[in-house]
Amino acid sequence: MSPEDYFKRLTGWVRENLLPMAVLLAIVFGTGLWFASPVFHGFLISFYANWSFWVLVLLGIVVVVVLLNRGYRRPAAMVGGAWVLLLFFFLIFGAALEQVRFYDSLQAEALQEIPETASVRYLPLEVAARAAQNRANEPRVAVGDLEPLTGEPGEPLGYVAPRVPNGGFNVFTYQQQGVAIVSSEGEVETSREPFEYGEGMSITDNVNWKLIQERFWVTLTDPYYSVEGEEALMLVPYLKYRLSFPVTIPYWAGTFVVHPDGEIEDLSKAEITNDPRFVNERLYPEELALKAANSLTYQNGIWNAWVTRRDVPEVPNIDNTNNEMPYLLPTSSGPVWFTALEPYGPSNAIYTMLYADAHTGEHSIYKLPIDEALLGPNRSFGFVTNAYPDFQWIRTGTGGETGNVLSLEPRPVVRADPEGGESVLYWMLSVTTRDSPGVNLTAFVDSRDGTVTGLESYEEAIAFASGQDIPGATPQGGEGVSAEGAGEAPSDSDSEGTPGATPSPEDLSDEEIIRLLREAAERLEEQQQTAEESTTP
Repeated sequence: MSPEDYFKRLTGWVRENLLPMAVLLAIVFGTGLWFASPVFHGFLISFYANWSFWVLVLLGIVVVVVLLNRGYRRPAAMVGGAWVLLLFFFLIFGAALEQVRFYDSLQAEALQEIPETASVRYLPLEVAARAAQNRANEPRVAVGDLEPLTGEPGEPLGYVAPRVPNGGFNVFTYQQQGVAIVSSEGEVETSREPFEYGEGMSITDNVNWKLIQERFWVTLTDPYYSVEGEEALMLVPYLKYRLSFPVTIPYWAGTFVVHPDGEIEDLSKAEITNDPRFVNERLYPEELALKAANSLTYQNGIWNAWVTRRDVPEVPNIDNTNNEMPYLLPTSSGPVWFTALEPYGPSNAIYTMLYADAHTGEHSIYKLPIDEALLGPNRSFGFVTNAYPDFQWIRTGTGGETGNVLSLEPRPVVRADPEGGESVLYWMLSVTTRDSPGVNLTAFVDSRDGTVTGLESYEEAIAFASGQDIPGATPQGGEGVSAEGAGEAPSDSDSEGTPGATPSPEDLSDEEIIRLLREAAERLEEQQQTAEESTTP
């Protein structure tokens, strides 16, 4: 057979089997694209999340091409130039416009008073993480990121973290080995049921890979866990985008429920909020609660947010912790995401409080009267330090860092004032040493005047947060009280077990005496500098 005859026969066969071949190729390429779709997800979802901008780009190109085909060169150039300016304007103001439209979508209810909290999160994140790490005794397993864990109404919050594969080879061959649960008192329990699709697992076994294959055109948020008895379920809320002209804004569309055996439930927002398994549990994505807080900056428009700054709040960056607001709070009506916003600029006062129902996503706002400012979270650190001047607080001076005591994570606690009955905001700080797996002292700072109530036991802290009076708990320090005059130095009997309390000189080594003298000299130097600055005209 000549090459020419062979080619004719081959082309004839192709023509006869064109449809089956096209179907086969579509199946092969479609399967391949579906399998590898998570590889392209990050790139493509960025286009989808801003599809209104790309519609404008495409529309401009179509108009210019039509005008050019009809010979209208000058109008095409004018339209093209105008469209470029429009897109340039969109690039500059698009993110701000999204914030404006997102704020408009909140429909936040105005509160007349601060809602009371039903309980607290006793352990700060860093202490809970140390407690979990201290119980991690399996070489192939590491403790992942901790997330707050809600319990029964009125119970203090705990933490839960995935037990992920540890090491470069294990991430390909080992599964997520259940979760670690840290109770409100720091006790650690372990659920070892492995997840077929989990966190920390590579490529196709990773839960994000599997969920993207389930729903490609969504943005996944961070996983967290619901624990009922010995069963742990992974929850992964996802976001979609809707047009709010001329931009798109994200919204909570649903949640994936991932079972350890690999079963995946895709529940809409309405389905999961009404699911009896998740009554009063955290469901609303933390990412949207933070976005709502940031959108308050644009509540009076872009010009005001960027130029005039009237009524512009901002989310503070909390010192001494990696756990930033919003904070999950238990209330009588269920958990809420709480964000305390400060006025734009160097102020440390509270300006606005935003609450997002952690179950349904409904928002509410409490705006303080301008003449009733409250102390912000970062300001509370100084009041605790002044109230306990004999603690060996971590300080950085010319000789380096000294001390080993620090206060962590000011969490909001709202309780009724025993005298007036109105709701009062306290900042609850945990005093501990740098490497301690526990809390040595819990300090409640009154946001009205900065007075500090220090409590040593877990039971006392929980009782105080619930509104009970604690015998012997006397507020000390506050505004107008210097570090030298704040409180009384603890006696030998009182300082037992108290972090950083100064021991008697006969109990100190020569090195410790030298270090204390250096700290005292640095304090005197700081006070002298402060006095000189205050007298400088």
